[in-house]
Formats: sequence, structure tokens, C-alpha cells
Amino acid sequence: MSLLFPFLIIFIVIIAIVRVMRSRVMRKVLLGSRLGWMLGGYVAILLICTGVSPLLPNKDVNYKTLNNNQELEKESTELYEAAIEGNIDQIDKKFVSKEWSLDYGEKELTIATVNDELISTLVLVERKTVNDGKIEAIHYKTRSGVNNMEITELEKPIQIDLNGNTLTIGNPEKVKLKFSQYQQAFTLNQFTGEKTFRRSTHFYGGTSILYLKIPKDLKLIDHSNLNYQLVE
Repeated sequence: MSLLFPFLIIFIVIIAIVRVMRSRVMRKVLLGSRLGWMLGGYVAILLICTGVSPLLPNKDVNYKTLNNNQELEKESTELYEAAIEGNIDQIDKKFVSKEWSLDYGEKELTIATVNDELISTLVLVERKTVNDGKIEAIHYKTRSGVNNMEITELEKPIQIDLNGNTLTIGNPEKVKLKFSQYQQAFTLNQFTGEKTFRRSTHFYGGTSILYLKIPKDLKLIDHSNLNYQLVE
């Protein structure tokens, strides 16, 4: 019923305009006055916009909201400090994007990047106390959002690949996001007081860290220009 109401308003407006135009008296008034035509057209557009307005999408959309930027900054700071201090195990598991466990028994490991690209993720390396023949990798990512909409679940984890004696690190797969914004027509804004194009776009990317745990005596050869940090 709510969907039919706007169409009912438009139908009534059209009928009213047709009847007015058929009236001889009103026809003489309007035909003799350009101002009358402009006023009548404006009123018609106003009424039609009022009827169509309820058809526009409402604000009830399905996404998580991010309203506290200070909380997001605190999450990023806590993750970074815990990582560089070697207390990564204390970080909440909800920030784990992906984990890898790679068997590796060689004495040397070359670290490289895909096509020598710049990696936007901080890479930290921790040496274990034993030579267990395993490389453990964990990608941590704090929350991110656009215009108070959380998009963390849409983002992809960083990419790593162990091929022979080379561990290749690549940026996350790109995700293309499209956003649409609806705004009331000028005719309605005159009464609601809403300013045209008053909204701005803001993005918060969060913090991304790749944490590597390698065997005690494994020698690293850097061909990546990552400037990775060793965690003591």
C-alpha cells in the first residue's frame, strides 16, 4: 500500500492539471500570463517530487557502521605496538586476516616482491628459539571503512607464495567498490533546509601487518626493498 501511495498522488495531480486546463476561465488566465504558466509548472513539479520521494531508497541499509574514529586509531596503535614489541599473540584474533604454515628446511630464504612493487603492508620478522623447519605467516588487519560504512570484510589479505628458496610477497588483490548517494530534489530541500552536496567522502584504511616467524638460524636474503623489521 505504501508503494501505491506516491503513484496515487501523481495521478491526482495529473487529473487536477487536466481539469484546470479544460476550464475556460483558468485557460484564459494562464494563456494570458506567462507568470501563471511558470507558477503552475513549478507547483506541478513540486507535487510530483513529493509523490516520488517515498520511492527513493531509505536509510535502512545492511552494513556495519563506524562512528568512533578514535576507537579505530586506538586499534591500529595497539596492533602496531604489540607487533614491534613481539607481543603479537596478545592481539585479538578478530584482526587476523589470514594465516599460513609453510614447511621449509633450507638454510637460506630469499624474500622478494611481485614485479618489485611497493608493498603497503608493514612486514615484521621474528626468529624462533628453535629450528623447526616451518615458516609461520600471519596477516593482521584492523578495521577500515568509507563514510562510516565498514568495508573490512570486503578486503582481501596480502598474498605470499613460497617457490623453491624464494618467498614472494604481493599486495592484496584489488577490490573495486561502487557507492551511490541519493539526495532530495531542490524543490524539497527548500522546505527541509538540507543543503545541496553538503556530504563529503572520507576513507579510513586501518593498519596492515604481515608477521613472519622463521626458524632460529634461517638466513634471510632481501631482494624486495621491503625494509622489513626484525622483532627482538
